Amino acid sequence: MKSDQDLKAAGFTDSGVSRYKKTAEDYCEELYVKAVALGDRDKASDAPREVTHEHVRDAASDIQRRGREGKSPTQIWCQVGEYVCAGTAGVGAGKLDTTWGIALFGLSLTLGVVLFIIRNQGGKGL
Repeated sequence: MKSDQDLKAAGFTDSGVSRYKKTAEDYCEELYVKAVALGDRDKASDAPREVTHEHVRDAASDIQRRGREGKSPTQIWCQVGEYVCAGTAGVGAGKLDTTWGIALFGLSLTLGVVLFIIRNQGGKGL
């Protein structure tokens, strides 16, 4: 891991140094836990655990993949909201001959599109 002096020389602010160190510590801990779990999974019942380079590589790959594919709670709730809006828009569309049907359809459609945009921005919209 880089020293504080190296990080400062690279232009890190005090908060940047703190975040860098915390992130590196968290990553190391997660990598350790996952690699050990993989070693436990592959060991024979009468043998001691061995954590090989493959276990470490697979653990790192899993962490990287989860980081790209993982959804934030905001994104999950936005997707649920999209489903609800689609359902209510369908109810409104079935009653377009009434004022409340038009309003329900329009509001549901609008809110559904807003939730879709927020979700596809990575949940950064809230």
